[in-house]
Amino acid sequence: MTPATTRRGLGSGWTFRQAGQGDWLPAQVPGSNFTDLWRAGVIEDPYHRDAEPRLQWIERADWEYRCGFEVTAEELAGDGVALVFDGLDTLCDVRLNGAALLSSDNMFRAHRVEVKDRLRVGPNELTLHFRSPVLHGERAQAADGFRYPAENDKTDARASVHVRKAPYHFGWDWGPKYVPSGVWRPVWLDVVRRGRIVDVQYRIEALDDARAVVRFDVEVEGAGEVEIACDVAGVAPVRGATARVVIDNPRRWWPNGLGEAFLYRFTATLRDAAGVIDRATTRVGLRTIRVRNEPDAIGECFEIEVNGRRTFMKGANYIPSDSFLERVTPERYARLFRDAVDANMNMLRVWGGGTYESDLFHDLADEHGILIWQDFMFSCTLYPSDPAFLATVAEEARQQIRRLRRHPSLALWCGNNEVSLGIAHWNWPATFDYPPALFERLVAANRDLFERLLPDLVAEHDPERFYMPSSPIGFWNDPADDARGDNHYWGVWHGEEPLSTYAERVPRFMSEYGFQSYPDIASVERFTDCEDRVVGSAVLALHQKHPRGDAIIGRFLREHHGEPRDFAAFCTLSQLTQADALRIAFEAHRRAMPRCMGSLYWQFNDCFPAISWSSIDYYGRWKALHYQAARSFAPVILSAEAVADGHAIHIVSDRVDPIDATLVLELIDFDGGVLWRSEAPVTIAGNSAGVVARVPAVDGAQVLTGQVVTPAGVVARDVRMLDDARNLPDPGLRVRIEDGAVVVAAERFARAVGIVVDAAHGNLSDNHFDLLPGEERRVTLREGRLPAGASVAVASVVDWIEPAPAMPLAARA
Repeated sequence: MTPATTRRGLGSGWTFRQAGQGDWLPAQVPGSNFTDLWRAGVIEDPYHRDAEPRLQWIERADWEYRCGFEVTAEELAGDGVALVFDGLDTLCDVRLNGAALLSSDNMFRAHRVEVKDRLRVGPNELTLHFRSPVLHGERAQAADGFRYPAENDKTDARASVHVRKAPYHFGWDWGPKYVPSGVWRPVWLDVVRRGRIVDVQYRIEALDDARAVVRFDVEVEGAGEVEIACDVAGVAPVRGATARVVIDNPRRWWPNGLGEAFLYRFTATLRDAAGVIDRATTRVGLRTIRVRNEPDAIGECFEIEVNGRRTFMKGANYIPSDSFLERVTPERYARLFRDAVDANMNMLRVWGGGTYESDLFHDLADEHGILIWQDFMFSCTLYPSDPAFLATVAEEARQQIRRLRRHPSLALWCGNNEVSLGIAHWNWPATFDYPPALFERLVAANRDLFERLLPDLVAEHDPERFYMPSSPIGFWNDPADDARGDNHYWGVWHGEEPLSTYAERVPRFMSEYGFQSYPDIASVERFTDCEDRVVGSAVLALHQKHPRGDAIIGRFLREHHGEPRDFAAFCTLSQLTQADALRIAFEAHRRAMPRCMGSLYWQFNDCFPAISWSSIDYYGRWKALHYQAARSFAPVILSAEAVADGHAIHIVSDRVDPIDATLVLELIDFDGGVLWRSEAPVTIAGNSAGVVARVPAVDGAQVLTGQVVTPAGVVARDVRMLDDARNLPDPGLRVRIEDGAVVVAAERFARAVGIVVDAAHGNLSDNHFDLLPGEERRVTLREGRLPAGASVAVASVVDWIEPAPAMPLAARA
């Protein structure tokens, strides 16, 4: 039966223009002024070449949107009629049929306005006036008389803190400065007849293997009775706005890699004698989550227990998937989570300089077993504390907590990214010439925001979830802080420390660290012209937002691989350097379990075509880092750690059950000659990490290889090149297409074999892997089969670096 209360989207019939200027042009809702201008042919592709400087005028203009829509007499006869705006970006004055309706000052808030008395049967018109967020910030800053330390803001005044808008829109060290305005989330016409369901919340009151008790609280308007029913047979329906459902032999929700992310589907129905009034569906994941951040024998732990099991977090930091959020389609979201699962991840951190993600994003996290670390949207600066600012932030937080709390994937709330770090260590008083009294006032106000206002709202609306005021707890420049809480370690990149430092600086939970690389040459070709494809060119400089980025990449690339043959080789070698760097970190973190219980690298994705820290580029291509993450985050890994007299061999297992296996270790030369070999039984405990063997140093050894073998096959593998890349021989690679797969073989050791297929065919099951002498590897597409006539090329490190110079005759033996 169709519910009496209905919702109708107002997504068509929109037009826009620069305020007071020119003709009205077609607009898309959800959308933004940038993409509407682009679609209309008024501006060029904002991501192509050097478009960014030419489009900065858009942020300083006001913009108007309008929409005509019909209302029927039947709709207007409802008990209530409301317009619902899920998201207005950002400073927006809304009028309905010429009369003022609302003013919005916060991109992260929804608005519901009763309009029954303001509508008329037949045509109606909404008009929206968006004021420039940049000019608003400048005026607010001038009124304050000082500047906040928003150092990532690339606008002239750096006044973005005065606008509750996605901080990354104003620029960051991996993204452009595009400050859009528009209706970024849907607009609805709600017709309420006899009542409606406002919200459905649930709480797991008891959970064990025999029984689960779930309490539902259904918030309603109007009269009627609530019934709650489950789609799983054997779960009895219950009645009442507050009711408990008992589930026998419950199926638990588990993170990726530990079991099924099972979801029960419950439908709450509001009905009266006349029939169904309204329905709302929610999915329930039966699980317990506990975040432990407390003193221990080492210092201060930071770990997450899921269903009572200490769980090592493997994942990355997620930034918004586009500078223009309306471009992130359901297909892109679906691919994002497939990419996370395929890389053996179980957590993404939604970073505080972006935006609160869509319902679809969180639904997909639930379905795929990807836990979400959720920052509130504050990052890297102090914030205002006037009553109007705090009021809009409080409502923003209240809405977001209530919207996201139903998701089993939501692991924790964090007040901000790096604000506490900046207060303590970034020398803001000297940099911004703050008098002591002013700085003390700003710090006190921000502590009140993050240590009182936000945690109080979490305690009120989501009391069972962990809240932390700021990330990180520790400081990367102080090794003593590795013993407490989470850390953002940037010594290797910003501090330009050796890559090996990643193995030495292992905190209790690493929630940020990273290294930059270029995208694949095929991706670079999509946003550049031929003459742009030179490191440091004017065009590429606009896509490299870190001031020292190219220099750091180039230095480490040459130290670890040699001189690249050309620009395409530079792109590939930059990715191998990034992957090698983070492999050191990945495995050091996992080897240190349970002292260290999490590894979230920076960053998962890009918001535009960039040279950045991402493991997946803007176009969805996996970099070498993402393939390495899939290997290093596998449920069981074999990891060789260099020690004074050779290598210590570690095995790390996230699996629940023990494994009986054979450990095979070899030292070989590049031609495959075996210089040392060991084969021994090994028992691997569940959820464990430890040293299981040692390999001696042997003269002439160029490769260390190991395998953990069970009757079912190879469970884990490790290959370490021990010699300099410039000494590599031609590996004699051979490649063929067979039954929809690429088969590649090597006569001699091949370092970082790279397979390139037609761009249309997508990512591979593995790539940028080492191949042993005489070994053959079969690689498939992650989606679909490779057609017989597909173009395939294969290469390795020797093809990308200049050959080592010949020794002078006098120096030869």
